[in-house]
Amino acid sequence: MYKTGALLVSNSTRLLVPSVAAACRLVTEVLYIPISVPRAEGGTASVPESVFVSSTAQQIENVYLQVSKSRPALDVRFVLPCWSAQQSPTLSQLGEPLQHSIEAVLSPATFVEDVKQSEEYRWLSQRVKRDKLDAATFRALEFRELESTGNEDGTVATNGLTRCWGDVALGGTFDNIHNGHRLLLTLSALQTTRRILVGLADGPLLASKVLPEIIKPVEERVLDVKCFLGDVKAGIEHDVVPITDVYGPTAWDDKLECLVVSPETARGADKVNAERERKGLRRLAVYSIPLITSDESEEGKLSSSDIRKAMLGVYRQLNVPRLSEWDPSDGPYLVGLTGGIASGKSSVFKRLQALGAFPVDCDKLGHEAYKPGMPAYSKLVEEFGHSIVSNNGEIDRKVLGSIVFSDKSKLQRLNAIVWPEIWRLAQEEIEQAKNDGYRVCVIDAAVMIRAGWDRLVHEVWVTTAPQAEVVVRVMRRDGLGEEEVRKRMGAQPTVQEYVSHANVVICTQWDYSVTQKQVEKAWKGLEGRMNTKTTKHRH
Repeated sequence: MYKTGALLVSNSTRLLVPSVAAACRLVTEVLYIPISVPRAEGGTASVPESVFVSSTAQQIENVYLQVSKSRPALDVRFVLPCWSAQQSPTLSQLGEPLQHSIEAVLSPATFVEDVKQSEEYRWLSQRVKRDKLDAATFRALEFRELESTGNEDGTVATNGLTRCWGDVALGGTFDNIHNGHRLLLTLSALQTTRRILVGLADGPLLASKVLPEIIKPVEERVLDVKCFLGDVKAGIEHDVVPITDVYGPTAWDDKLECLVVSPETARGADKVNAERERKGLRRLAVYSIPLITSDESEEGKLSSSDIRKAMLGVYRQLNVPRLSEWDPSDGPYLVGLTGGIASGKSSVFKRLQALGAFPVDCDKLGHEAYKPGMPAYSKLVEEFGHSIVSNNGEIDRKVLGSIVFSDKSKLQRLNAIVWPEIWRLAQEEIEQAKNDGYRVCVIDAAVMIRAGWDRLVHEVWVTTAPQAEVVVRVMRRDGLGEEEVRKRMGAQPTVQEYVSHANVVICTQWDYSVTQKQVEKAWKGLEGRMNTKTTKHRH
């Protein structure tokens, strides 16, 4: 098996689909498929643009449909020729090296002897470093050829795509790029000769999405799309921009000629063209890409929402400071649990305790830190005066709150006194967990990130819930009005900030049992990671 490969089939549509089926059994992660134009003597294209574009589009659709069923995790990247009136269509040898190295070069057995003389191989040798290509394995694919599709003799397929355009636009969220996205981007690039404009939904356009808090930042999504298009069609301009309304540049860009949509966004094309007509711009041609269906999806199609749901309770490696090494003899594995107000953190905390974790409740420790006789007590009185001390000698936290919450500098001084004391008390609890033989200690702290304690644990788990749901929960629990609730929410880190620090995300928006399944999945993964770390330490 190979992680990456390049499938070279010359320009035979008859060989493409069975070759891909055979390649799917050998390549696990990324498969490049360069597509060249059939040529007559003299090097000119032997088929008209309409025939090539239509038949190639049909083959691309067929391949993505096939791969989505047989190997849905495989990243298939067609490499397309640049077709223009000024030159013969060729595979672009310009651009950066491919995003992925090539471990295997695959081709049908009937083509393998001629593979190194092919246009596809010349493209490959330009886009892959020589030493890497020399190290690749060459392998012939054995399979039964399909009957001719009829597209090689001049018959135009019935998918509706029959020409190229200079400037083509499309839009979407493009979070966790899957085969549905790849089909949309690839067929858009196929019909583009000059510039492809991709609008990435951001800001208010994400509000109605499922789990918007774990959608990748738009900067990452822009890079993902640009890298994909750079592999697929390097010879055109890739204009990838964030958009915060349904139109984006399509409402004013007078160079655009075609808008690519899916069946579920087709109505948006009508709005775009109505807006363009209102501004005196020409209407855009509209081409609709089919959706890739999925029996496993609640939506019946490949969906980023399903990918995001599957990510809940799953560990992800972050490039942030954490305790990296763990030796069981030094004490328990430390999991920091945090999240915003009413995000369901308390219920997750209790479930982790039931699963065997030693609980450290930093909210309770915070109350302990304010008590008379504790180190923080005298420091607070010295800093904020005796007016914060009630008649019973304890600190009146409401009075203290009225002083600090209207003055950020005073709040910072309060935190500088209290947070270190809370962590000191937490360390005493962790030591107790070690003495009692616990392997895992979960530290529940709303201020985990702002206090910098995330650097002092092995992992951070974050609980989330939709913001509208949080408002309802707090109003019902605390008897507050919506304005006051949103004010409190605004004083804490954003959901995106919490998630950016999370090794594990748990969403509590659904039924309690759904949350528990996420927690149990996360706990099972944790046990596996701990066992791996223990084994490495022994060796």
